[in-house]
Amino acid sequence: MQTESAPKSYMKQLTLHVGDETQILERARESSHSTEIVVAPVELHRRNLQRRLREDDSPKDAFEFEDFVGLSQTVVGNREFPTEAFDRIDRLAAVRGILDDSADSAEAPGSLPAAARQQDPQNVEQIRADVESVTNFSPERIAAYRETAAGLYEPIDAETEELLDTAVEIERRLRANTSKSVSEMELVRRATRFLIWSSGYAWTDLYPDVNRVTVVGLSSISAPQADFIHALLKSTSLDVHVHLRERTGEYLRRRIPSLLEVENPGREIFE
Repeated sequence: MQTESAPKSYMKQLTLHVGDETQILERARESSHSTEIVVAPVELHRRNLQRRLREDDSPKDAFEFEDFVGLSQTVVGNREFPTEAFDRIDRLAAVRGILDDSADSAEAPGSLPAAARQQDPQNVEQIRADVESVTNFSPERIAAYRETAAGLYEPIDAETEELLDTAVEIERRLRANTSKSVSEMELVRRATRFLIWSSGYAWTDLYPDVNRVTVVGLSSISAPQADFIHALLKSTSLDVHVHLRERTGEYLRRRIPSLLEVENPGREIFE
């Protein structure tokens, strides 16, 4: 009989909430200086929370506010890593160029799948972005994706694997053609790896007084976000509180522990 593995010790630093953001307001009233970073992936949610703090007459510097991308840019800044990413328009133009080149070399080794060469650049970019969101290009998640695809009925099994091959090859070619990060999520992956590689010093050097990170407003959680949270837990002594939106919160509360089981958060199949 297979036994369930024991939770990692650092998981005790993680607290999951469904809603209940009034706790954040209460801490703001008690805070004389900022020891907490509030991460709000959606700007509107961040502004709404800041407005509620003003209406509550809480101290202006009770918290620092950021999103995952801004936090990642700070972590990797001045570390000889690019902190700029392709915007969507530039990325679409680059994908179009890749598709045009592939049409002339369809039979070459390592060529794009046939279905990808027939797609519109926007569809191909959406495939890349969806696979990135689900797998974060993690070797473990890519392997799990392939295993799942192999268990599907024909022809869905081959089509599903072809989507994965398309995303991986497009990402690989985009990287070969730019000195920037391919996407903002690549910046998050770089920061995730750097947190692990530095054993947390990349964080404590920047935020020596911060003892809590609070993530708010999540109605879903992508693999890049999960891996960044995992890296914070694994490499620092921070308390991490994640506030989930009401409609999907109970599902995510059950789902998040499995998202944090990746052995090397931020590691990529391209390494």
